[in-house]
Order: sequence, then C-alpha cells, then structure tokens
Amino acid sequence: MPQGPRVGTGQFSIKGSYKIRPTDPIMVGNERQLLMDDHVVDDCWNCRRTVHQPVKHPQNPLVAPTEPWEATGPAFLTVLHDQECGIYRLWATATAEREMGLVELARRAIYYESPDGIHWQAPKLGLVNWQGSMENNVLFGGDGRMYDSLGVIEMPPGKQERGRFAMVYHTDPVPDPVKGLIVTGGEQRIAYSDDGIHWRDQPENPIFRGQSDTHNNLAYNPERRVFMFYRRATIHANEIRRVAYSESDDLIEWTQPRTILRPDEVDASRFYAMPVGRYHGVYLGFLQIFYAEEHIRLPKSHQIDVQLAWSRDGVNWQRHPERPIFLDTGLPGSYDWGMVRIGPGVIEQEDEIRLYYAGAERLHFGMAGNWNACLATLRKDGFISVDSVGGRDGYMLTKPLECPGGTLHVNARTRGDGFIKVAVRRSDGEADGDWLPEWNYDKDVAFRGDSTSEVVNWQGQEDFEALRGKAIRLHFWLNEAELYSFRFQ
Repeated sequence: MPQGPRVGTGQFSIKGSYKIRPTDPIMVGNERQLLMDDHVVDDCWNCRRTVHQPVKHPQNPLVAPTEPWEATGPAFLTVLHDQECGIYRLWATATAEREMGLVELARRAIYYESPDGIHWQAPKLGLVNWQGSMENNVLFGGDGRMYDSLGVIEMPPGKQERGRFAMVYHTDPVPDPVKGLIVTGGEQRIAYSDDGIHWRDQPENPIFRGQSDTHNNLAYNPERRVFMFYRRATIHANEIRRVAYSESDDLIEWTQPRTILRPDEVDASRFYAMPVGRYHGVYLGFLQIFYAEEHIRLPKSHQIDVQLAWSRDGVNWQRHPERPIFLDTGLPGSYDWGMVRIGPGVIEQEDEIRLYYAGAERLHFGMAGNWNACLATLRKDGFISVDSVGGRDGYMLTKPLECPGGTLHVNARTRGDGFIKVAVRRSDGEADGDWLPEWNYDKDVAFRGDSTSEVVNWQGQEDFEALRGKAIRLHFWLNEAELYSFRFQ
C-alpha cells in the first residue's frame, strides 16, 4: 500500500481466482493522452472535468472589413498554418445580407495571408472583376450564384492527385431582391486547388443537393481512411439546425447523411453548425449554440456561442454534462457581442493552441453589423483538465497501459500548496492492482507549479526501462491540482 492517505484500494484483490485472462493493455506509445473521456481513464474519486475557455487575443479583431467587396466581413472562416509556404492562410465567406443592390456579387469567397497569424493582408488576386477592377482578394463569385459556408482542408499524403487543398462549399442562386434571401436550389460542392488560390470544381458535383447554408466542413480520418463531412440535417423532424454526418473515401461518393447531434433536454433548441478539428487522436467539435426566437426571454436571444464536443471516431460525440460555454460572446457593443463561430482545425504554436473564429457585432437576425476574424488561445492540451475538488485529495486511475519505457511527463498546474504524485501499479491478470514499491507515492517527488511537460521522478528510478512492454496502471494523486494530459517519452 502507498504511504499517504488511505485510498481504499488494494483490499479487494482478485488474487487466488481460478483463472484470469489478462486484459490487452492500451498501446499509448509516446502520444499525449488527453483526459476529456474514458479512453485511458478507468476511475476517478473526488475529481471533476473542467472545460477551460480560450483567451481572446488582445489585438482582436485581426481582420475587419475595410473594402466594399469584403461586404460585412468574413462570416465562415478556415485558417490553416501552411508550413510548406511558411504562412498562415485564411479563407472565408464575405457575407452580404445588407447589399441587396449588388446581388450579382452577394456572398463570395475571400482570402487573406499572414506571416505570423496575427497581422493579415488581403492580396490582390486578379481573379474576379468587381465594379471594373481586378485588384481585390475575391476568390470567386459574381457569376449569378451565392457562395457560402465554406471549409478548407489540406489533402492527406497520397490523396493529392486532384489538388493539395480541397474545399467544400454551399451555393445557391442569387435571390430575388424583392423576395429576399429565402431561396431554394442549394447545393454542396467540392473544389480543389494546388495553391489555395486558384480553385476548380470537381466534375462530379454537386455532391449533395439541398440546403446546408451553415459552416460546412471536412475532416480526414486516417484510421479509417475516410473524409468526414459535417453539415445540416436536411431530413429532420421540424428543424434543419442539427449536426448531420456523411463520409466518403474519395470525396465523390457519399454515405446518406444522418443526424449525429441534436439538442437534448438541457440545450437551446438549435445547433447552428459544428466545425471539427483533429488534435492528438481526438476529434474536437466546436458546436455552435443558436439561441433562436423561441428563447426571446433569455438574455442571449438571437446570439450564437460555442460549446466543446469530443469524439474518438468522429461519429460518436460527447459533451460535458453541465454544458459549459467554451467560447462566449463579448460585451455589448464589442466586435463579437452577437455571435462567435470557431472555424475548423486546431493550430499548435509551441506551447500554445490557436483557435481562429468569426465574431459578429450583430445578432443573427434584425441588426446591421460586421463579421470579424479573431483569435483565441489555450495552453497546450488545455481544452479539459481533471481537477481535484474542494481542496481535498482526488485520485485518477488509468486503464491498463502497455508501458513504452522512457520517462513520464505531465501537463499540469497546481494551486497554493497543492501537488501531484503518481504511483505505478501492475495490471496483468490476477496481479492487477498490485502496487510497485519502486514507483510508489513515497518514492515520487511531488510536482508543484505549472508546466506543460514536467518529468515525474521517483527516487532511485531514472526511467521506465525496467517496465518496458509490461501492463501497468498509473494512479494519480491530486491535491489543488489540474491535470491536462500525460505522456511517455
């Protein structure tokens, strides 16, 4: 048994059982292990998960509309860090609800570049004639259709024969200025580009007919080698604003869309969209919560904010049961007071996570105002932590893991006199749960402070080479502490 508080384990040993077949341990390798779900977590006591809000950048908004062809600004955006070219790239829809006198260019695609992801430029692309000039950053538009709700991904290796980048977008006929913006004939299409600027539709378009005028987006699943498409549920009980899913291995033939997320008893009634990004083995969904007109008595009526969802396969999703807001709208009168919509993808920059979002000064209905491109940041792995509760000790026990050797690193933060200690236990057959004296709490040097990669040390043990290939469990002892992730290195 460990020295320290009596943790109530070990006295229920399964030793002496007739025959126990050992569990196959999880192969964690050197991957960072995130803790928002039970993938590697077996049990917790006096712990809770905390969803951490990203910090909005002090220079927001980073991009605001300044030219007439940018209309009311970048409403649906994707930002990628193009390491091949050494730049950040931003694709967006220029929303134009307020320019019905210029319907021939309503809702077009626009483009920006940045050397650092903070300072952005609008290059003169020379692609689209806007009122007699080609000197603008319009990618496409002005051809009798509205281009809307786009999402861009970099194609994975081995699938770039049609282009380095792929875009999914929604298009409608330009509406009648007299009848307004309610239109029919929507389509979702795929386009390809070698340079991210010159785009060409694939000949097998449209991939879908029907309305999905939301943040359409793609994510690639390398385990199953399929593209995952997140869109609106055009087949529904009474409301299109749900999250539907379809997949394809070639971006041409798609599975029949099905609803994978709908509001439950504690939600607002509408999910506007869910852009998705992959982060260290987990798919993160930035679920846009729309407080529609039936919530007129709520303070957030007609606003949109973001909750966090997560999935291991991109199909089956989980959320925190208390539904905390992940990215909130700003103060009244601010650049993102009315709506916030995080774009697809997660960008890592050293020990920082960057999330780019579109923030609106206005409500979804009934107000004028611009969209702006903005940035919010988190610490590495900082989406969710497992925390001890109420100033008391908490414990988290992992499932059986195959030890890859090396050293154990934790991403964690403590408060006051708080600490984190780790003990190692066996996890093989009837020896499951046996404490290993060489890696016990009394040998562990307690961690205190704030680090994204702190090495856990045991007196007399430099590393885990003696346990390489063996099935083990890690038993974390938390006091006034937040544990974000762990990994072997």
